[in-house]
Amino acid sequence: MDNVDEHDSDDMQAEAGLSSDGAPRFRNKKSVAWDLDKCKPQLVKGVIQRPSTEVWKDFIPLYAEGERKVMAAECVSCHKRLNANRNTRYLNQHNQTCPARGRTIINQDELSSVLANVEVQISEHGGKFLKCSSGGRTRVGRRISASPTTKETGPEDQNKSPAQTGHSISRKFDQEASCQELTKMIILHGHPLSIVEHEEMRSFAKSLNPEFDMASSTDVEEYSSILFQKLKADLHQKIAVSSHRVSLSASLFSHGSKASVKYLCLSVHFVDSDWKLERRIIKFGVFQSSTTNLDRMIHLKEARVLDCEGGPFNLIWKAIRDWGLDQKLLSLTSVGDIRSNEQFSKLKDFLNQRKCLPIGGALYNIVCVDDVLNSIVSEEQPLLHLVGDILEKFIQAHMSSSLSQHQLIEVMTNMSLRCPQEDAKLWHKICFGLEVLLHFKKAFPSEELLSAKDIKTVESVCNILRVFYHVFDVLCGPVCPTANVYFNELWIIRTTLEEEASTDHTELASMVLEMQEAFNKYWQNSYVWLSAPAVLDPRFKFSFIEFRLKQAFGTNAAKYVSIIRDTIWELFLEYCTAVDEPRVDRSNCDSGGVKVGGLYKHSLKDWDEHVSAQTRGQVLTELDKYLDDCLLPRKDDFDVLNWWMDNSTKYPTLSIMARDILAIPASAVHCQAALSNEGLVVHKQWCKLNIKMIEALVCIRDWIK
Repeated sequence: MDNVDEHDSDDMQAEAGLSSDGAPRFRNKKSVAWDLDKCKPQLVKGVIQRPSTEVWKDFIPLYAEGERKVMAAECVSCHKRLNANRNTRYLNQHNQTCPARGRTIINQDELSSVLANVEVQISEHGGKFLKCSSGGRTRVGRRISASPTTKETGPEDQNKSPAQTGHSISRKFDQEASCQELTKMIILHGHPLSIVEHEEMRSFAKSLNPEFDMASSTDVEEYSSILFQKLKADLHQKIAVSSHRVSLSASLFSHGSKASVKYLCLSVHFVDSDWKLERRIIKFGVFQSSTTNLDRMIHLKEARVLDCEGGPFNLIWKAIRDWGLDQKLLSLTSVGDIRSNEQFSKLKDFLNQRKCLPIGGALYNIVCVDDVLNSIVSEEQPLLHLVGDILEKFIQAHMSSSLSQHQLIEVMTNMSLRCPQEDAKLWHKICFGLEVLLHFKKAFPSEELLSAKDIKTVESVCNILRVFYHVFDVLCGPVCPTANVYFNELWIIRTTLEEEASTDHTELASMVLEMQEAFNKYWQNSYVWLSAPAVLDPRFKFSFIEFRLKQAFGTNAAKYVSIIRDTIWELFLEYCTAVDEPRVDRSNCDSGGVKVGGLYKHSLKDWDEHVSAQTRGQVLTELDKYLDDCLLPRKDDFDVLNWWMDNSTKYPTLSIMARDILAIPASAVHCQAALSNEGLVVHKQWCKLNIKMIEALVCIRDWIK
């Protein structure tokens, strides 16, 4: 683009029929080859293009049709159009005399506290003006409402004139919206509700916007309660229109390792209408309390009456009714402390009596996998003490000199493993230490570390613990995996223990054998629910299960495969019935105005049963067809939910069943808590609140993060 000439020429201005300030005097003169009103700005990707001269920051350049040079200019303040065909001196003159600009001088320094925290558009003419969308000005003496914008300023926005972008600062201040955003921030980051009453917080808020009236902690509680009810209603609706059935997981929270109060946290797992796996907390209540502190008892009195009387039974059943899940349940995964509760053991029978569970609850009572794995490598495990002594010798030997310390630091820096937390499980800390030792041996092979026997022991134990950590990371990770991955991940543990049990090291072999027996007990009780999702993975199906179970059970494998096959067919039959029932019910509707009622209203019942049986037989071919189809090539980035979504028309009933089964969780807690001695922890700042408020805060935090 050509830059505008700045040579002054009043004669040329007169020729064009312009006054001294550049405004047209003789708009209709034939000597004027172009009309100012018909000139338009030049846009590139929606952004006005300007010459580089400083004055153009306050004007929009305009072009006549067919012309490449700037022919006119529009003031962004008063929107007056001026001639710019020959020179720009009068543009500077207009800046000094513009009536709109003359009313708007603001002290920019006084606005710095606002501008540092919100996105506003500032005139670049001397850095003195705040432009508004109306083209007017606001003096500093008046209150200025400024709200944070949701869109960041990009490179293109920076080229836009204040006239184009000024709308971003003229939005009306909303006290309620600001308080709601403040409440979300407090909840999301676990701040104490009383933070709004801190003098520093109030001063900070006033510096951002004097109009903002800081909420009290009571106000924050009220906003939280309202937000909780709104988000709960939204989630309730989402669950209702999503999966046919859902799975639940029950874990325990506390407010410290020696806490006197434990909370039960119930989460729902389902695949939503977009075929995305969801995990959301739906209930948070007091599981047990042994407190003797009078103040704490007062805070918990409501919860102790409502929640603790029946233990987990009452809490879970109440949540099931509250969320309308009594006819939508598929499975429940729970941690050991909940499973061992006497009342909890009665819940399955209670749900079966009310016909809440499919196939008699065969997939209902699932042991939390991290509980099992942590128990196998608990602190009492002799294997940990064996390598712990070896590791201690290594550390002492290589911390005696600064050179060795630097070598250790270098090794740890180059490792990709995350360092365990301070309260991590003993086995996790030992696993990390063994990895450091083996990396050190590889980096400095000339160093005399340990005896050959000790090195072999370290390698074997590290191999076992490494696999355990990998499985924790996959099954308990921040992103919930689909259930089809569980079988193979746990199979890795089984084969690793089997390999290490055959070592020549008699003492080590004995310890590994003990671990192997504990794992096999879990495998024996869990192979059915672990296998069902794998069958619904089109890369594996029954062929994979038969292949693996022959390795696990040898000649007895056929019995186990038969149990899995019968379970899947029985479950599929229930899904067929559930899908078919509405269709059969509709067949009883009026037909041709003829009604069948009174004593003879059941006269067509046998016909309904006949139609239902025929329909069910046709639907059953879905499963046969799926199992008979060729296996898909195995790819690591395969998305099983996406595949079932794409094939839901081909397998309408089976896809519904797959959707529900693939959402079954293996764990009730995430990896970080599973590897910690402290477990899941409620923010200490919230512990003195009423249990209903704690529930609202915990749920909101889970729903908005």
